[in-house]
Amino acid sequence: MKIAPGNRVQTVANVEQIHNNTSQEVITITTDKLRLALIAHLDCVQKKDQWQMPLSLLVGVVVVFCSSTFKSAFGLSADSWAAMFAMFGSGCFLWFLHSLFKLRKATSLEDLIEIIQNKQA
Repeated sequence: MKIAPGNRVQTVANVEQIHNNTSQEVITITTDKLRLALIAHLDCVQKKDQWQMPLSLLVGVVVVFCSSTFKSAFGLSADSWAAMFAMFGSGCFLWFLHSLFKLRKATSLEDLIEIIQNKQA
C-alpha cells in the first residue's frame, strides 16, 4: 500500500487500563533556612572543581622538569632554579591532595534535598 506524502495513517488502539502515578511530596521551609542550605551547597559545588588548578600546575612543573635543563639567570644558579621549581611542584602536589580531600567531603544534590526536608541536621 502506497501512502502519498502529507497523508497520515491513523491507528486506533484500545486502552484497557490507565495507571496514575502523580503523587507529590510538598516541603515547607522558611526563606532564611533555604538560603542557608543553598549557600552551603554552593560552597560544596565549588569545592568539586578546586582540584583542577593544582593538578594543571603540577603537570606543568613535571613537564618543565622532564624537558628542561636549568641555567643560571637573574643572579640565581641553576641549582637554585631547580630547587624553586621543586618547592613549587611540592606545594602544588600538597594543594592537589588537599583539594581531593575536600572533594570527598562535598555534598550531593540528594544531601541538599535531605537538609531541606530536615532529615539531616
